[in-house]
Amino acid sequence: MIITINSVSFAESIKSVDSWKDQILYFVLLDRFYDGNKQNCKNTNKTDLQAFHGGDIAGLEQKLNYLEELGITGIWISPFLKNRPTAFFGQESYHGYWPYDFFRIDERFGKEEELLSLRKSMKKKNIRLLLDMVVNHMGYDAPFVKEHKDWFNPMINIENWEDSEELKNRCIFGLPDFASQKTEVREFFCKVSKYWIDLLQPDGFRLDAVKHINDVFWKDFNENVRNLSGKDFILLGEYLHGDPVKVNEIWRSANFNCLFDFPLYYTMKEVFAQDGDCRKLASRLYFDRYYPDAGMLATILDNHDLDRFITSCKGDINKYKLAIAFLMSVRGIPTLCYGDEQALRGAHKTIPYNRCDMKFTTKSKIFAFTKEMIGMRKSVKALRRGVHCHLYADKDIYVFARLLSEELAIMAFNISNDQKNFETDFPFETQFNKLNPCFGDKNALAIVEKGKIKGTLAAKNFAVYVINYNSNYYKKAYDKWNNRFKDEKSWGNNKVKFILKANNPIKNAEYYLIGNTEEIGNWNTDKAVLMKSVNNNIFEAEVDLPVGKIFDCKCLCKSGNKIKWMEGDNNIFVVKTYKDQTFELTW
Repeated sequence: MIITINSVSFAESIKSVDSWKDQILYFVLLDRFYDGNKQNCKNTNKTDLQAFHGGDIAGLEQKLNYLEELGITGIWISPFLKNRPTAFFGQESYHGYWPYDFFRIDERFGKEEELLSLRKSMKKKNIRLLLDMVVNHMGYDAPFVKEHKDWFNPMINIENWEDSEELKNRCIFGLPDFASQKTEVREFFCKVSKYWIDLLQPDGFRLDAVKHINDVFWKDFNENVRNLSGKDFILLGEYLHGDPVKVNEIWRSANFNCLFDFPLYYTMKEVFAQDGDCRKLASRLYFDRYYPDAGMLATILDNHDLDRFITSCKGDINKYKLAIAFLMSVRGIPTLCYGDEQALRGAHKTIPYNRCDMKFTTKSKIFAFTKEMIGMRKSVKALRRGVHCHLYADKDIYVFARLLSEELAIMAFNISNDQKNFETDFPFETQFNKLNPCFGDKNALAIVEKGKIKGTLAAKNFAVYVINYNSNYYKKAYDKWNNRFKDEKSWGNNKVKFILKANNPIKNAEYYLIGNTEEIGNWNTDKAVLMKSVNNNIFEAEVDLPVGKIFDCKCLCKSGNKIKWMEGDNNIFVVKTYKDQTFELTW
């Protein structure tokens, strides 16, 4: 029977796990991490990327000192349940995501006493434990499926991956798919959760394949797990979607208290790895005000289902270091994948494989750098909990601050191949006119004068400046920025002009302004703002927008029943405090 004791509000469920904002998580794919018990190495073959390689629970316990030195405070472990015992079309279940029995440990990963020993050692080191829960499917040919045929959806594969009903009610590549809408299935997974909570007292669950399961299941599951586990138990959902609007919707509708931040991951990949536009980072982070609590998003460089970030960077270690520094300076819960601190390479679908064996050394430069960045985050409270303050962004430079009442941290990033100068408004009080970097490019001295901050950054480098007064010195500024974060209109509105130059205007067509904010339609073509024709190829529109707003926009034209969109990337603009601001677009 489903256990429902005390129903808590959505806001309360998120507030109850607030301590996770101070954590650094680390994902361990057990089979590829470390072999600590040779006796369970049956049919291993390290030359075969689809076979078991021998990593196990005992091996993870033996490497806790290594992880402790790196600075991580929580470990998310891949599934260790009894899995399919034999290969399926050449692939073994080394990853743990083909469960056969939800109450037994797979002997290839270890024994219960080893798991209990690992848990005991983690508690001694104050390292939190996340268990990976697979609730969407079972392994190929699992006997359990024959015993409970009515618990599963028809064996029909997903064909249209954009169809939400297919995603939830069909099979992922033939894996038996639980009919999660059924009460008996929900009751079963309540029992599974209780079993592992009672045995291990974990600190949270990582929840697999969120978008393949209906919201009714998730609401019941998450509520019951909270009642079983108590306060501070994290429910970290893997909703693999790059649209922050969709992430926000599922977060609220399914009652998670934490989700992976895939929208920010994709933007980081585009900017740092693919020489994108830094303004996209500013725009992505502006959306934070619409989330229940952006500090409860788990931020990543990669995972076992994505290309390794260093591979996305085509081996460019300086790009990679910028991404690590950014990960450790923005809001959220930084989550490393095993080997990120060693710059392990690999692609998800092609060789070199992204699930290669772990390499252990504390002597590598990238290990030292990752350790330093983790130490930076731990030592600067504003980086973990400060309100995000946008200062400046162009294609190559991004400057922002994290602000608390007693501490101000300023981050400046240069992603280009050239040295770059930056200068922008500095809307904070300070007793210093020279700021020396605490981290990053130690030569990047910043000058503060007349309400401006300026400095020079070396190519593909960054600088972090920290001002700590150990008082409420910044309380007034913090309240101002925090209030605006909650209410983007608290600083007032400005009427801004948009001017479109159409190089090849379509005769008798109407031109419209559209973007990701309600004032210009929220990408709804029926609500786009009509632009007034000034002459043959110039069109204008005036729009009231909140001061400080960062938004994406472009133009479209309507000719009869046909709609044509402006090609290329969106334009990204920031509404300034001064009047008579003009934004120019060219099509």
